Amino acid sequence: MVEERKELDWDLLVSVPDKGVQRKLRVTSNESVSAIILKVVSKLGDSDWNNYALWWPDKQIWLSKPRQTLYAYGIMSNAVLEFTCVHRQLVIELPSKSRFSIRVHFAMMTFYVIKEICDALGIRHSEELSLMKSPFDREGYVKSTGYHRAKVKKLHDPRSRENSPGLEGVDSSSPSHTPDSPSTPRKQRMQNLAAALEHQDTALPGTGIDSGAVILRKLENAPDGGFFSEKLHRSSIEKAFINGLWLDSSKTLFEQEVKEGDLLYLRFKYYTFMDIDTRNDETRINQLYEQAKWSILTEEVDCTEEEAYTFAALQFQVKLAHTSPAYHQGPVAQTVDEPITDINAAIDQLQIELGQTKDPNASESRALQLTGYCKFSKGTRMTLKVAKRYFFLLKGTSLSYYKHEDSYSQGEPAMQRFNLTGAEAIPELDVSKRKYIFRILLPSSDDTGEIRLFFDTADEYSSWMAGCRMAMKGRPLVKQGYEQELSSIKAFVSMQDKSDTSHTTSEHDELRPEDFVGARMLKKHKPKVIARQILDAHSSMLNMSLLDAKMQYIRNWQALQAFGITYFVIRVGKSKKDELLGIAYNRLILFDPNTMEEKKVWRYSAMKSWHVNWESKEMRIDHEQNRIAFTCTSADLKLVHEFIGGNIWLSLRKPGEDLDVGMFVKLTGGVTNNLEGWGAETMAKFK
Repeated sequence: MVEERKELDWDLLVSVPDKGVQRKLRVTSNESVSAIILKVVSKLGDSDWNNYALWWPDKQIWLSKPRQTLYAYGIMSNAVLEFTCVHRQLVIELPSKSRFSIRVHFAMMTFYVIKEICDALGIRHSEELSLMKSPFDREGYVKSTGYHRAKVKKLHDPRSRENSPGLEGVDSSSPSHTPDSPSTPRKQRMQNLAAALEHQDTALPGTGIDSGAVILRKLENAPDGGFFSEKLHRSSIEKAFINGLWLDSSKTLFEQEVKEGDLLYLRFKYYTFMDIDTRNDETRINQLYEQAKWSILTEEVDCTEEEAYTFAALQFQVKLAHTSPAYHQGPVAQTVDEPITDINAAIDQLQIELGQTKDPNASESRALQLTGYCKFSKGTRMTLKVAKRYFFLLKGTSLSYYKHEDSYSQGEPAMQRFNLTGAEAIPELDVSKRKYIFRILLPSSDDTGEIRLFFDTADEYSSWMAGCRMAMKGRPLVKQGYEQELSSIKAFVSMQDKSDTSHTTSEHDELRPEDFVGARMLKKHKPKVIARQILDAHSSMLNMSLLDAKMQYIRNWQALQAFGITYFVIRVGKSKKDELLGIAYNRLILFDPNTMEEKKVWRYSAMKSWHVNWESKEMRIDHEQNRIAFTCTSADLKLVHEFIGGNIWLSLRKPGEDLDVGMFVKLTGGVTNNLEGWGAETMAKFK
């Protein structure tokens, strides 16, 4: 039989789309892929083809194993192969609506491509993310995704070359992307190519050297009202069909009909977030926050009105933190000068406690103090006494009050002194009623556990609030930190003032309700009522830094009942009735698609096994309670398998544990043979 195969020879047609040419090669059935590439290169003439590989369009596969023969691949005389570039450009859109033109490896498993893209963008734990196809066609119209929209919409399409500067003037097949220079003698390049093919079992020449993703340039952000930022209520059935746009992580981009210049969405696919570290995950936290924010604003995840106002207040705090440097107190945004300033302030505080006098010529970075009259009452919420006017002194982290200013200037002891370290300030601000009050909750269980300060003007309120907030953090007043804190308080007071002013135009409003709540809330309540509720909820969040606000938003998002559920339309057994399967990070849920009531719940911890019949496209799940068999009508069953396996694997992983790529691919329904192709260097990065 082997001798007969040696005698089989024919003319194999190989096209080179980038050059617009075709070549006929006389081949035999036992010739290897590497030998075919050498023949193609020898017929194409002088150029560097180190970035090219063979693609079989009819079977939608790459010939990724150089030593495998044509017979082993099943290639016969009627086959037509393409010798094409493996590195091509994509437009990647992040949850923050940022878009990048990125050059990626089209012949590498999508799971590896995502890893390379995340590394280029600085996002850890790429296994939590995946790529989703655009629901728009190349002309910008909504594709048919299994459901019909009442109105077909056309948007600006970034993938056309005339609209996307990121795709102009860059040739992904250019020899500049390859290690060999065109000036290298042709004979030498052929020898290098032959040597590479001889010694590499798992990668074609050049592709293993440059398998990473390269950001070519930053594009314009996605337009308002995009597919994932449009405030359009979608039913669960619509959400299920949209989930059919996820790419198969075990296949290559070419195998999934992704073309050069296509728009893909990089989004979090699995909702088990591993090792979130505010020191190393600033980009990851920001993208998580953005995806969470848009899922709330577009009502992708349902929440109560109270929860919606809390999310809006946290979003408002994030907006304030971006515009005011006083909120950047976290480890990422802290300035170099702050530690020195704090040391100087600590020295001043030590001098104060030791009773030493302050040098009148001290630097501006030395500790300051606040003095002035205001009304004051003390006690718990139930025993607050009538407010009386006293003279107050804020020095270091201590707040003292005297009967008169003369008592202070004559050196008389204070009537009472409070240590504000660890206390909490709660605003009771109402600009429209000229109510400038804030409460201080002291770390005490006696009757003095709560005090209130009453001020006459917004400036007095802002000054004392800023000083007390610094003291509560254990940071004595210094000019630089105090001015930053003061600017943030004044910004907040200004926001509330504008929300209560009817003649203020929308162009100058910082708090626009339509930016912070969903469409149903806007229909139900007037903008002024929504703004008031947001400001009331925000009053307890003034001390939050930028990262703290984003992290709290993410934690509240995770606490929602509908968090992290991915929907698919299924048919159970032989039934022709559509039902809804929800896949969460810890369970499977069967919903009634009309009422969205839970009919059954299967937790992963009680699941024995699951099996897939790939011929009939049926999945069977064996659970401790019962067994269920179903087919999926809204997406390929492979996606359902991938979501179940991926959630189970990631939920069982321990912090700090390396990702076992082989096991992950098996559990998500991938073929382990795909691990033998391109991406060996990328696989090593998971260690």
